[in-house]
Parts: sequence; C-alpha cells; structure tokens
Amino acid sequence: MMKRISAYFRPESIGEAFALLDQPGAVLIGGGTKLNLRTMSVPMSVVDLQLARLDGIDRLDDDTLSIGATTTLQQLVDSEEVPAVVRGAARRELPSTLRAQSTLGGTIVSADAESELLTALLVHDAVVSVASPEGTEKMELGALLAHLPLAPHAIVTAVAIDTRGAASVARTARTPADKAIVAAAARVGVDGRRRLALAGVASTPVLVEETSKLDPPGDFRGSGEYRRALAGVLISRVIEGVS
Repeated sequence: MMKRISAYFRPESIGEAFALLDQPGAVLIGGGTKLNLRTMSVPMSVVDLQLARLDGIDRLDDDTLSIGATTTLQQLVDSEEVPAVVRGAARRELPSTLRAQSTLGGTIVSADAESELLTALLVHDAVVSVASPEGTEKMELGALLAHLPLAPHAIVTAVAIDTRGAASVARTARTPADKAIVAAAARVGVDGRRRLALAGVASTPVLVEETSKLDPPGDFRGSGEYRRALAGVLISRVIEGVS
C-alpha cells in the first residue's frame, strides 16, 4: 500500500523536531531509506532530521569516539577515526547507493536482527544518547535494543564507542555480498574483559557469553538448529581472532 505523505519538514534543531512530532501521523526519519516499512492509518507528516546538526564523528578523548545519529553509513566507512571492525560492518550493512543515505540512528532504531553494524557496536561498548522533551538519557546499546520501540518523542542523537582494544569479526552468508545468516564479533578491551556479540540468532543483535544457550528463529535461509551451529563456529573464530 502506498504511503500518503501530507507534509514534509526539516527542523533545524531538536526542539523544533519535538514540536513537529506533536502532529498526528508524524514520522521521524534520518536517511529515509526504511520509511516504506512503516504502517500508518493516517497520512504521514515526515520530520526529516538532516538539518538538525546531529551528524559528525568527533573524538571525545583518546578512548572514546562520538558519532552523531544522522552520520551516514558511508561516512562511517570513510572515517579513519572509526575502528576497522565498525567500518567494515558499516560497509556490509547496505549497498553503496543506500549507505550514502542510511544513518546510524536509523540503523539503531530499525534494529535489524542480522545487522553486522549493531553487532560491532555492541562489542565496542556503545552508549546511545536519547533525547526527549524532558532531557537526554544515555543507554547502553544492548539495553536500548531490548526495549525498542523508543518512547514517543524520543530521538537518538549520538552514539559513543570505546575505540581501544583488539576486535575481530566472522560471518556466514550465502554469497559474499549477501546479508549474513549469522555474524559474530568479539573485542578484548584494555581491561582484559572479552565482549562477544551475535547477529542472526535473536530478534535483534545481542551480547552473549561463550556458554550462552541460544534459541535462534529459523527462516528460509536456515533452521534455528543450523544458526545455532553456525554461532558456535563463528564464536570460536572471533575468540581466536582476539587471542
């Protein structure tokens, strides 16, 4: 069914965006690549955040990188400040024509179960800043993904990641250009603690332990049992990659 768009706005601040979101049928977009996935019973008022100054990649200190929510996936790919594992995951997230539009914030709130980018961000201790009319809250990415969708009027504004340590990724897909059936990421931080994350085994990418009991859903690309077996193999590979 074709969506009916009754109005289109480009607010220049978060405050202006909050006011526009009061309208019936208001839909918030960053890059707009997944707008057609929304089901609305009334005409949509599109609130586009492109001019709200939420883009950019900034070094907060030697350890932490802040990435604005409307930063595109292609900007992540192109930035030498971004850890190599995150850059590679951003490149594999979408074809090049969509990477130039799709945003980090949109990727987070869409929470694709097979997102390699979210998997890489999880092991880099990603902390998401979420603004609302009451103020800004910081949430660990894993906690935010577990509690989606966001509350009305909540807007992802930035993501902070720890860039230290050694990281590794592994994936299995039908072809190199396909989305991963299962993907794994691991990172050992400067504290010596190992983080593991998986995509393709739950409703969103998740942090796991090596001994976690998994119950993946199946689909036409593989049964739950097949995905569970893949996860075990890929976890072993990424652990070896950071050892």
